[in-house]
Amino acid sequence: MSRLAALLPRSLLSRVLMLYLAALVLLLTLGFGAFLAYEVRSTLDDAEAGSQAMSALLAPAVSEAAVIGDYDTIKRTLDRAIAHPLFERAAFIDLKAGRIEVARQDRPSPTPPAWLVARVARELDPINAPIVVGGRDYGITRLHVWSERIAADIWQVMRIGVMLASFGLLAGAALVWWPLRRWLGHLDQVQALGDQLRQGGTHLAPMDTREAPLEFQRTFAVLNQVAASLQAERAQAAVTLASIAEGVAALNRAGEVVLANPVLGDLLGLPRPQLLGARVVSLLPELTELPQALQALDALGAGSEGWRGRRFERNGQMLEASLAPVRDEQGGAAGAVLVLRNVTEQQALEDRLRAELDARAHAMQTMSELLGSAGAPADAQQVNAVEALSRQVGDLVVRLRLQADQLRAIFNLSPDGFISFDAERRVQYVSPACALLIALPDRQVLGQDEAGLEALLLGRMEQADARRPLRLHDLRDEPRTVQMARPMPRILSFALHDGGGAETSQMLHIRDVTQQFELDRLKSEFLTTAAHELRTPMTSIFGFSELLLHRQMKPEVQADLLSRIHRQSKAMVDILNELLDLARIESRRALDFEFAPVCLRDLVRQTVGDFGTPEGRSAVELTMCDSPQWVQVDASKLGQALRNLLSNAYKYSPGGGRVMVSVHAATSGHAEIRVQDEGIGMTAEELARVTERFYRADKSGAIPGTGLGMAIVKEIVTLMGGTLQLNSEPQRGTCVTVRLPTIVAP
Repeated sequence: MSRLAALLPRSLLSRVLMLYLAALVLLLTLGFGAFLAYEVRSTLDDAEAGSQAMSALLAPAVSEAAVIGDYDTIKRTLDRAIAHPLFERAAFIDLKAGRIEVARQDRPSPTPPAWLVARVARELDPINAPIVVGGRDYGITRLHVWSERIAADIWQVMRIGVMLASFGLLAGAALVWWPLRRWLGHLDQVQALGDQLRQGGTHLAPMDTREAPLEFQRTFAVLNQVAASLQAERAQAAVTLASIAEGVAALNRAGEVVLANPVLGDLLGLPRPQLLGARVVSLLPELTELPQALQALDALGAGSEGWRGRRFERNGQMLEASLAPVRDEQGGAAGAVLVLRNVTEQQALEDRLRAELDARAHAMQTMSELLGSAGAPADAQQVNAVEALSRQVGDLVVRLRLQADQLRAIFNLSPDGFISFDAERRVQYVSPACALLIALPDRQVLGQDEAGLEALLLGRMEQADARRPLRLHDLRDEPRTVQMARPMPRILSFALHDGGGAETSQMLHIRDVTQQFELDRLKSEFLTTAAHELRTPMTSIFGFSELLLHRQMKPEVQADLLSRIHRQSKAMVDILNELLDLARIESRRALDFEFAPVCLRDLVRQTVGDFGTPEGRSAVELTMCDSPQWVQVDASKLGQALRNLLSNAYKYSPGGGRVMVSVHAATSGHAEIRVQDEGIGMTAEELARVTERFYRADKSGAIPGTGLGMAIVKEIVTLMGGTLQLNSEPQRGTCVTVRLPTIVAP
């Protein structure tokens, strides 16, 4: 309830106007909602009835043309149908899945919002009419209602309704504002009377009650009487205060001076008119206790007697202040009385007495030390006890230093960050890893309290995580994982633990979990891509097999569908085999590779010879270096990588062209295998992603493949200690270079 009251306007005029506007808005909303519901329902019913009528008129014309197979007449009939503003598309579907469809290209005005179009589309289903002539089924006609046009009509009505409602609302507010402003404007006199009472002048102008409403006249009369009585009491108090030798000020609950005697002005060096209405905190900044005392004035008046004897220096004199609460009839605080006395001479006497006592105490201590030093020397037992105690202290210091070195080494080597707090919950230690994890220097973190550290960490968090405030005490029950901001983006886990001692109250543990989250993301991305790639052939297999099960097909059609199922099954098997190969290579990390010295020329010649050149394509052009190059590799795996490169070279040059393979002796102890084609080539962006799993440079889908071949090639070459280099230009071909380290011939 208090939160709701805080949202309400402060003035009575604003509240009355807000109440009127709220009632007006409610009535307009109910009326507009009822009208809109009726308009939408009637519009949809009219559209549905019109659609049924048009479908009934369209069926005979389509039936006659369907019987004789005149599809041109059917298309012209459908064109005439969608000329009606009620329809967006029209289609005729025969029994052989043949389809004639026409659609309009224009768009309605005004453009309706997408949510309204979707709502109308859900209400209006397509109108289907079967074409049956002489008991024979020739197909169906389907009319799609123009949902966007109907939504545009509804949207136009809604906009006009909102405009009229807004105009009515503004006009009603304007008509009510002027009389309310005139009737309630008399309340300003209350504020003027309050300002006169606060200033404390001798003349008090009463409020005028002649033109005010009746209720206000009675209230104003009572206020005039109270103000006059208060003014008389002030005059009496001023006379009484003028006869007091001490400075006295009467304060209200806000800490403002209501009454002050001339002595107070003399002590503070300010004229009396300047004191009235001023805040006592600004008049006496030397009294640091005043702000807290005035903020807790309720508690002060209810159960405390204030305070006395607060001394401070002002204008070369020593003043003593006392504060006493003033209670109302219920015992609460109605204000306070501040009294100031000049105690300059008394303070001087106290200072001289204190100095004399200190001098005598110092003389007595000096004489006692002289008498004690004249005694006999310590015996051997006392010396041995001192030596034993010294050794124990030394051993303890060594052990503490050793433990400190061990803890320091642990914190220095740990990748996790640790921040410890002292007994006052301020940062007393920051481990070296923290500066790297949270990107904040130690000097900025040390000495911060919990709120300061929370603000620093919140400033380093990403915007999405920073919307939720970071509270250290919440981390004690449940650790929190957050995304840190650039230039060092990290995912960190924060947890708070008890320190286990008085000197270390708590410990903040910071752990870098970026790699864990990245691995989870890569795994999810891989599974999603693999599922998508497998679903494509599986969808074809399922669809064609369902046609074979539920429809009688001609033998040639059955053979065509079975061949498609076979091709899609083979594509799915290829994907699974390459996925298994890639997974096995990654998991074993070359442990199942059989490394042996291999002559690169012989391996390339044998692999190219065994490779089956596609039908209608020229054989591979092979070029060898003069001297044999020996490498330490797994011959079968390297042959698999080379076959993948040859397959890509032929697949991605569908227009023909040469495929060339060459072996070169590179410098610095390396040999190179180059596979070059004259195909479609790749752009720089495609070239950067060609070794990613399931990535294919051909977006049309006309070229078969799984998108895993180059990923397998890169993994094999990398595990054999080689490198892969690709160069390509669009429509000019691609050159892939496999670079392997050579060994001495066996």
